[in-house]
Amino acid sequence: MKFFKNFFMIFIFGIFSTFSFGKNISFEGLKMNDINGQEYIFKSGKKTYVKLWASWCPVCRSGLDSLDELSKEEKDFDVVTIVFPNKGGEMSSEDFTKWYNELGYKNIKVLLDEEGEILKLIRVRAFPTSAFVNSQGKVEGVLVGELPKETVKEIMREAVK
Repeated sequence: MKFFKNFFMIFIFGIFSTFSFGKNISFEGLKMNDINGQEYIFKSGKKTYVKLWASWCPVCRSGLDSLDELSKEEKDFDVVTIVFPNKGGEMSSEDFTKWYNELGYKNIKVLLDEEGEILKLIRVRAFPTSAFVNSQGKVEGVLVGELPKETVKEIMREAVK
């Protein structure tokens, strides 16, 4: 049964990554600040799982516990999240940071895309959305919806090179 689940996830990932936009999008060199004001730069060299989400999204919020665990456990790839202050109904950076800090998550790296650059780059249409970035900084695929941490691990280990 596990084989079929794994095969299905890899198959779906392959379809989305191929039809979504191909392999032409790169995060290499993109800069944004995290909620602590620290600059984060997407660099080649290590694979990255990127979760795009919003504070007003109940599905996104329900996945934060799992994401916090994934962020703490994972050593084979980076885990970052991106929110979009003042875009699509999201709070301002200041309000979001205050709200998020009250939640008490310790391991999740939250980046603020003030300009909505990522929204445009990968044409985000719904939250949550996951982007899988290979070690060269190129997006290999995008999936919409909440993904269990085991599925993220599988995709990052099996499908993203």
